[in-house]
Amino acid sequence: MSLVDGAAELLLVANDPKYSETGGGHGAKGVDFPRWWAVVRMMELETANEPDFLLLFESVQDVAELNSATTPTRARVYQVKKKDAGTWTWSVLTGTSAPKAPSPTQSKSTRAATASAKAPTFEKVPESALGKLHLSLTAFSSLPVEGVFLSNAGCDFPLASGGSAATTMPCSLVDLAADHVRLLTDAFASLSPGAPPPDLARVKLQKVAIHSDDLAAPAIAAALQLLNERSPEHAGQAKAFVDSLVMQISPLTRRTDACVSFEELVKERGFSRNAFLAALAALETVPDRLALLDLWLKQLQTEGVDFMTVTSVRIAAAGAQRDRLIGGTKLSKEIDIFCDEWIATNPWTSNLRPFVEAALAALKVKFSGHRDHDLMARFVMRAITKCVDQN
Repeated sequence: MSLVDGAAELLLVANDPKYSETGGGHGAKGVDFPRWWAVVRMMELETANEPDFLLLFESVQDVAELNSATTPTRARVYQVKKKDAGTWTWSVLTGTSAPKAPSPTQSKSTRAATASAKAPTFEKVPESALGKLHLSLTAFSSLPVEGVFLSNAGCDFPLASGGSAATTMPCSLVDLAADHVRLLTDAFASLSPGAPPPDLARVKLQKVAIHSDDLAAPAIAAALQLLNERSPEHAGQAKAFVDSLVMQISPLTRRTDACVSFEELVKERGFSRNAFLAALAALETVPDRLALLDLWLKQLQTEGVDFMTVTSVRIAAAGAQRDRLIGGTKLSKEIDIFCDEWIATNPWTSNLRPFVEAALAALKVKFSGHRDHDLMARFVMRAITKCVDQN
């Protein structure tokens, strides 16, 4: 396979609507789930120092991962599905009825007669999740491709080694119990009569720790880890970094028109490593709020605020920054809103201390249950943020 063949074949498959998963499911969360997972995946790929990568959205299944944005030589196709509770069952994912274990009291002839009388039917396989994933893989004849069914819930499938795929993931379909492998082989073979036998080793089951009610948390944690390694002075912007990535990805999941070239496909539905690095580099242009905090606290100390108060505010500001990383609480957001409104209606003074103390007095009336240095820290951080945003 030439490098050109890989891109051309990918374009051909992506332009065939039967291989894409459009529209999502389970409401807004079902649509958002692949986006948030994609951000986590980008962090994983970058942390692994992959020389290049490209994620294509709603092109081949939910997400297609390529090893190059220009000359792909291998691909991984993902179905990314959210489930609010429980595990995925065999019938839902395969469109067939799960094999039933024979009773130990049955004779061999009885077992054979029972199996013959209840021959499996495969009418629902083409529309099943794993059936669609298998069909997407068979659409490629040149580009090496593997498929992954990925979810926040496990798959209740028995394994050949004992136990269940629900608790032993990732695994491939060939790792399942022998009777399930036989049934799935026959089911997939029914989708492409006369084709080579299905390769169940190419399809994997994977579970990710992303809670359906808090999709952002794992992405923020992954971003925080990456920023601590690459740009620790901007680690406090992990949430903003992740939010910006999701905003850039979102339009890519809504474009379904056929593309005339691989380059157009990448432009319309792809997010590359270069785009990821550009977003990462953009953080370097944003002032470090904690560095600005240090300047403000030094100024306050110069204007007569005692050392212990400055120290307490510094510690409280670090806590407020950690709170901001995980999205904040209802109360912390109320304080931020109050600070923003107060700043908008009160002119800055030439000295910081009178400005900060006036804000503190107003905050103490509204939020009397908080300590002075906590309120002061939150106000100073909001004031710094407003100052940065104006620049």
